[in-house]
Amino acid sequence: MAKYTFELRELFEPIKFNPPIYSRSQVEDFFKDYELSDYLTQEQIDVINNAGIWSKDKLARKIVDHYYMRESGLETIGLFKHYAKVIMQEVMEENLPLIYSASIQYDPLVNVDYTETFNRNADNTGESNSTSNNISSGLVVGSNTPQGQISKAGILQGDYASSTSANENEANITDKTTTEGNTKENYTKNVKGNSGVSATAQKMVLQYRENIIAIDKKIIKELNVLFMGLY
Repeated sequence: MAKYTFELRELFEPIKFNPPIYSRSQVEDFFKDYELSDYLTQEQIDVINNAGIWSKDKLARKIVDHYYMRESGLETIGLFKHYAKVIMQEVMEENLPLIYSASIQYDPLVNVDYTETFNRNADNTGESNSTSNNISSGLVVGSNTPQGQISKAGILQGDYASSTSANENEANITDKTTTEGNTKENYTKNVKGNSGVSATAQKMVLQYRENIIAIDKKIIKELNVLFMGLY
């Protein structure tokens, strides 16, 4: 143990300072002095929180556990606390986007997911017309002298007949039919799964595992500058 420095655990355990200067939670706060909103949008922060696999508290506990018996590389506690804040802010600016990316939930076996939608509206309008002309006529003649022949022309000229009756009809019929309608067609196709072209299922799972990297371990390693080298 160096004379002019201190181990991290000595800040919250009664070893060098009795009583300890800080509690463990206060020392962990040294490594939580940054805001997610300084580096991420609220939507991205929500993705991280909803995934439930990473938090500032979890990371701070790992940092203190990792450097539990390491000696500070700075002469005073005040300097250590200050640079712990500075280094954490610099490190998190780089790594929080990676934490966000790793928190996005997706199926590693799916490399195709798209939807096709087809809509068609058809107007069905038609018209049909028909015209007919019908003329009918009839003549009934009654005569007391049947031996005489009386024609229609004769009657019209005034020839005698006991009785006559006639009818003549003309009909003009026009028929118009109109049909009107609307046809709608809706078609939706969803394709989701592994196309088997760009990557096999085994390779996609491997890529997914590689994407979920140990980001906390990377961050912890970058804080090594706060501590003295191991001899």
